[in-house]
Amino acid sequence: MKHAYLIIAHNEFYILEKLLKLIDNEKNDIFIHIDKKVKNFNFEKFKNLVEKSNIYFVPRIKVYWSSCSQIKCELNMLEYATKKGKYSYYHLISGVDLPLKSQSEIHEFFKKNKTKEFINFISYDIDGITLEKVKYYHLFRKSIRSKNKIAFYMSNFFYKICIKIQKILKIDRTKGKKYMFGSNWFSITDDLARFVVQNKDNILKEYKCTNCADEIFLQTLVYNSKFKKNLYKDNGNLRAIDWKRGNPYTYKEEDFNELMNSGMLFARKFSTNIDKKIVDKIYEKLR
Repeated sequence: MKHAYLIIAHNEFYILEKLLKLIDNEKNDIFIHIDKKVKNFNFEKFKNLVEKSNIYFVPRIKVYWSSCSQIKCELNMLEYATKKGKYSYYHLISGVDLPLKSQSEIHEFFKKNKTKEFINFISYDIDGITLEKVKYYHLFRKSIRSKNKIAFYMSNFFYKICIKIQKILKIDRTKGKKYMFGSNWFSITDDLARFVVQNKDNILKEYKCTNCADEIFLQTLVYNSKFKKNLYKDNGNLRAIDWKRGNPYTYKEEDFNELMNSGMLFARKFSTNIDKKIVDKIYEKLR
């Protein structure tokens, strides 16, 4: 069975080009979501970059950092892909990620570990600060990273006021439910992908007006389901992501050996504005 790559992209399209060429394989179908806020994206150019894979562009929505739109985007991609076919694994990655292994190595790894779910858990019992992401109603998030200074400051001002009022009123949307927390990037089986899609409406209802809950909803859903027993324990989602040196750290050429010897299958993140050489070096290594 084929694998489905689900790619969420909004910038750094040079890296997206390299990524598509590296995962172009007859055993892969590629699904791409380009943020609706992006203008003048050359869909035809990117469609013609791949020769062996089927490539699909998922209907676009505007995605805002930290808002429920990120969850909606992921769910839309899973729903779109599961309607197109049945895949061994669904890999959610961003447009600034790159594989660290060849496609034959990646396919062989998942063949040996079939039925396992590759989801990262940073915490099985989230702290009070993290719990606030789902405990309160997080409004005014669309402009939280706006380049428009007036929109940015107004958004932050009303957001903070809203949270303070809810704390005074002792608002608690969790109702005592236990939530989990981890990276939102995953590699999951067809059974789990369809289970997530079946719960799409409930997920969107529960996590509406939350903050960065794309790092919570899947972990919580899986941990409280039969799929918990299938979690891959060793390296979580097998992504090389460095939170100690950045938010997350952007890899550079000097990190090449570290990445290639990490044992991970994918890495994020990269930026041509910071170091284009590492992107080209990984591409040449795996091409």
